[in-house]
Amino acid sequence: MKKQMFAVLARLDPRLLLGLMILIVGLTAFEGWVLFLRAPLAQYQKVISTRKSLASSLAATPSQQGELNQLAARLRLVSARLTGQSQWPVPDDQMAALVMAELDRSAGRNGVTLAGIRPGPRREVLGFEEASFEINAQGGYLGLCQWLMDFGRTLGQSATVSEFTMKAADQGRPLVLSMTVDLYRPLQLSGGTK
Repeated sequence: MKKQMFAVLARLDPRLLLGLMILIVGLTAFEGWVLFLRAPLAQYQKVISTRKSLASSLAATPSQQGELNQLAARLRLVSARLTGQSQWPVPDDQMAALVMAELDRSAGRNGVTLAGIRPGPRREVLGFEEASFEINAQGGYLGLCQWLMDFGRTLGQSATVSEFTMKAADQGRPLVLSMTVDLYRPLQLSGGTK
C-alpha cells in the first residue's frame, strides 16, 4: 500500500504536490487558530479594553474630587460671609418680631404703610435655614420703589424677594404691594440642624 501511494504521488505534478502540502498546512494552522488561539486572544483583548476604560475613569476621578473640594470651599466661604452679614442671630421666636420692626421702621422712612406681615414656612436649603414672610404694604409708586431698594440695608444681603405683585386698588388710591421675602441664615445660627 505504501508503495502504491508513493507511486501515485511520484506521477503527480510537483507543483500540485506542493499546493496540496501548503493546503494541508494551512488547514492545520486554521484549525489550531480556531481551537486553541482565538478564545485566549479575544479574552486578552477584552482585558486590555477593560484596563483602558478603568484607567480613564481613574484619571477622571481626581478632577472630580478637585471640583468637589472647590465646591465645598465655596460653600464654606458663602456660609462664612452670610454668618458675618447675618442680622438674624436671634432665636426663631424673636426673628419674626425683629423683621416686622425693621420693615415697619423702613416703611415709615419711605412713606409706605405696612398692611401686614405673616411668617411663612421654614425649611432647610443647602445648609441654610430659609424663613419666608408674606408682606403686604400700601403707598405711592416712588415710595414703594424706594422702600424695595432699601431692602439690602434693612434686611441684609441674605434676603431675597421670591414673589412680587404691585397693583392699583382704585383710581386715586395708593398702590398695593404683595410679596414673599425669604431670609437665609446658616443652620448653626438657627439652632442646629433639623
